[in-house]
Amino acid sequence: MNSHECRQGKRCKSRRRDDDGELHGAALETADSLCRLCEEEAFAAIRALPRDFALLADTSTNPTGTRSRTPAVRRTPGRSAPINLDAYELMAKIDDELLRWALRLDTDFDDAPRDPQQRVARCVAVLSTRLGTLVDQPTHIFDALLPHPDGGDYLGRESLNGVDAVLRLATYHRTAQGILGLTETSVSYLNTETCHLCGTRSLYAHLDEDPGDDCRIACRTCHHTWSQDEFTRLNNPEAA
Repeated sequence: MNSHECRQGKRCKSRRRDDDGELHGAALETADSLCRLCEEEAFAAIRALPRDFALLADTSTNPTGTRSRTPAVRRTPGRSAPINLDAYELMAKIDDELLRWALRLDTDFDDAPRDPQQRVARCVAVLSTRLGTLVDQPTHIFDALLPHPDGGDYLGRESLNGVDAVLRLATYHRTAQGILGLTETSVSYLNTETCHLCGTRSLYAHLDEDPGDDCRIACRTCHHTWSQDEFTRLNNPEAA
């Protein structure tokens, strides 16, 4: 019997209501873990960090506009120009956190680029092939600057496991989007399609992170995920 909840709790992508109307995370067998949908969303956010970093770097030096290579997102109306200090601080956090875990997971990662933007891209490349290993990491103790109750920071120690790392990095992606005044369109709901496994109309498509990637189709009810080609073959053999 599943006796634990997704670490995301009420924010879980597969959250459910009990008889009293209270929201709970998806039921899981393992404590302190993520459900499949929350894990996938967090992994996608981590893969987007090099793009976020590049846009934040551009914003730091050009707060009135973004590069012509800005990804396909829509700008939230009424947002003021991002503050340079916010962008710089977040860039430093992204760089530090990615490097911390890249060094932990890849013992040969001893030639990190000196350029911060290249270093972030390299770290994400290392972690992207090890995201399953990352989220399963046990607790590690790290040196860290921690906020002092009387103000300022002090050098202390913090304990982080793999779920902490994945959620923190995913939060950095969302924070970057907020600083940039951007709102991502991450999914498209397929209201006319029926899941061939559970029979419900609760399918949605993950929009591609990169133009060449294969689109993924997922079901909010049974939580299965397919590539677009696999989904077409299974759900509509004639079209395939």
